[in-house]
Amino acid sequence: MKRTKQTDVVLSYLKTFGELTTREAVIELNIMCLPKRIEELRKDGVAIRTDYRTSANGKRYGVYSLAD
Repeated sequence: MKRTKQTDVVLSYLKTFGELTTREAVIELNIMCLPKRIEELRKDGVAIRTDYRTSANGKRYGVYSLAD
């Protein structure tokens, strides 16, 4: 599968910073649909895990990182 520029940006960010949330992707990378980019990377064979955390206001959100 040919990677898009956005998937390359996401992969580079994960390699550099270790984890990424949808909010960070929108604010820092201008990527509006992070779950789609993660799906594309997974289809391309990149092992990415999803952990779930709860914010201070009780909202649950996903945190993506490269699997070990």
